[in-house]
Amino acid sequence: MNGSGHSRRDFLQRSAGMVAAGSVVPYWQIAQGAEAGSAGPGRKHAALRSNLVVNDDGYVFLFFNDNLRKEDLRRHLQSYCREGVGAVAYCVGDMSWPTFYPTQVGVPWSAVRGDAKSNLKMSRSYRNVENFASESGGYFGTVFDIIHGFGKKAVASFRMNDAHFTTDLSAHSELWKQHAKLRLGNPYGHYGNCLNYEFDIVRSHFQAMVKEFVELYPEIDGIELDAMRSPFFFPPGKGKQHAPLLTEMIRDIKATLRAQAKRLKRPEYLLTTNVPLTPELALSCGLDVATWDAEELFDYVSVGTYQAYMNHPMQQWKEILKRGTPVYAYLEGSPQTGQYYGLEEYRAAAANAHASGADGIYLFNYPCLFELLSQVPRRLENAGVEPLDLRYLGQPDLTTVAQVLDEMARPDLLQHKDKHFLFYWSKDIGYRHNAPDVAFVDRGHKQTNLKAVFRCYEDYDRAKKIALRFKIENVARTEQFEVTLNGRRIDPQDQSQSILYASNGRDTRIHTVNLGPYFCYDLSLKPGQLEKGENTLQIKPTRLEADLVGKIHLVEIELTLQFG
Repeated sequence: MNGSGHSRRDFLQRSAGMVAAGSVVPYWQIAQGAEAGSAGPGRKHAALRSNLVVNDDGYVFLFFNDNLRKEDLRRHLQSYCREGVGAVAYCVGDMSWPTFYPTQVGVPWSAVRGDAKSNLKMSRSYRNVENFASESGGYFGTVFDIIHGFGKKAVASFRMNDAHFTTDLSAHSELWKQHAKLRLGNPYGHYGNCLNYEFDIVRSHFQAMVKEFVELYPEIDGIELDAMRSPFFFPPGKGKQHAPLLTEMIRDIKATLRAQAKRLKRPEYLLTTNVPLTPELALSCGLDVATWDAEELFDYVSVGTYQAYMNHPMQQWKEILKRGTPVYAYLEGSPQTGQYYGLEEYRAAAANAHASGADGIYLFNYPCLFELLSQVPRRLENAGVEPLDLRYLGQPDLTTVAQVLDEMARPDLLQHKDKHFLFYWSKDIGYRHNAPDVAFVDRGHKQTNLKAVFRCYEDYDRAKKIALRFKIENVARTEQFEVTLNGRRIDPQDQSQSILYASNGRDTRIHTVNLGPYFCYDLSLKPGQLEKGENTLQIKPTRLEADLVGKIHLVEIELTLQFG
């Protein structure tokens, strides 16, 4: 039972009956007519109308407010199903989460509902799911129907090993509870509660979850295997060795999708995936993308990091993917914990991705902006989360952000528009999926320069203003540094340069990310000082306090270009 009086059999028969009776026309038949001839070489499914994919984690909407219904869901999806978006990757769960649909493989939400009574937001989500019980396909069926109604492809995203909720037993399946000994364990810290894919039972369970879902929802356009939530599948050092295990599981999933498509006489299902930033890193996780490409298992691969990143190494992927599997730049909308992109940051990230050779843009967790908006008090009768200008809270103006969804897929629409590039935005490199770029020197070692390499491909001559800002952190006021940009020294007496000092650093009273005492440099640049492509910023210590120890970091490099 699914908690609303409907068994899995009832669920399947009702959906199938509606199609057979002609009251519902399968979306793939509509899409075939609308997109005839649009399938790419060697592909039997219709291509995406746009190479921008928006990911929704599926929970954001359910947590918004109480007593949400179909009209609220429609408004939510409409907010990002804009003209420039080709597909929505809607998260339908992880193999360990209670399901929002009737299941024989996992555990339905109704089975754990009583355990969540003390968790107001989780209980709210269950009540909201129940409001969709009378809709064909329940909550997810309604989601896919609305997405299709907006002319977008609907891809069901499965998180392969998510660490969310791993400390809350009420949010876990029986598999996880009964086989807790199969967890990866302490070497992975926060991600130690993820399950070990060395074991057949773990891989078989995930595969069964995917198979069951596509049988319940044959109208979807594809399945996404989200290996970025989380990229921990095998014990340390065993990823490459055990990569064939994951590849075999993926082959079986691909075969399942093909068999169902053939049985239903519909176009083939898309199969997509998200992986860490580089081929080497992905393989160390057990994700053999080169083999997947050789066997044409995936229709596109999205590559990136947790939190925002604007330096994607696309050339590395192009070199190893000999069969030409498209590579999308996986972009998060949060550059730091608790911080979000605005319009100009999204533009910058997309422009750099395209210029680096990305075949498309994958926008992860875009609707999490609405989590932020739902923290702003509103009138009781207002259940919505309309965009607000949150600059007074140190966040961006969210009233303009959605505009970028109509621009991100097309480099020509991004040209000569204001952008705000962010590099070296985090010092947290503790996990393999974190952004790898850090620049520091250790005071206890022989002094070397701090060096940061960043890319930008803009038309500098057309910009009316170019500004570079960066911070040198964990320094005393009396210490001094020499700044060099692309091999040319910045004159400290130059009037276009400003240096400020924060003697008490920065803590959560004014920002979500702490910094030690730091210098903040602001430089006004001329077009000739930047290279189109790779740029190098170097900081040379010229006077340091001899009795201090620890690391000096070069952080939060911001490059702003204004064209308007």
